[in-house]
Amino acid sequence: MEGYRVVFEHEILFRDLDALGHVNNVAFVAFLEDARVQYWRVLRKGLDAKRIDFILAEVTCRYHSPAHFGETLLIGIRVCGAGNKSFKFDYRIEDKATRRLVAEATSVQVMYDYRRQQSVPLDGATRKAIAFVEAVPLAELPECAEI
Repeated sequence: MEGYRVVFEHEILFRDLDALGHVNNVAFVAFLEDARVQYWRVLRKGLDAKRIDFILAEVTCRYHSPAHFGETLLIGIRVCGAGNKSFKFDYRIEDKATRRLVAEATSVQVMYDYRRQQSVPLDGATRKAIAFVEAVPLAELPECAEI
């Protein structure tokens, strides 16, 4: 998937469907959550999911075409912006077999200290790791999709 260095597959399960037989919009939000965990594991190389140190602040999703039981989705995720305490993810979801665009999304994450219950700055090590995963300096990250 061009422009996305972290891509994984999700086989659509029966539990992902709504009464009309296509993937429910709520399931897509769960797919995005899975993508964030996958990205953070790549970023932190095997980090335990319980140690993720950001909190979701916003998510926006645009649906382009329905997905159905038996299809396999490709879900791409990349960082598309970083601030002092937050960073943004861009997502692209395609049908693996046809490369049909299914959905695009963005989200904003805030670095968070769960023990102190407050936001914290995006530290230098995380900034460096993001630049490594994305293979560009943070100043050259791709722009976030207009959703």
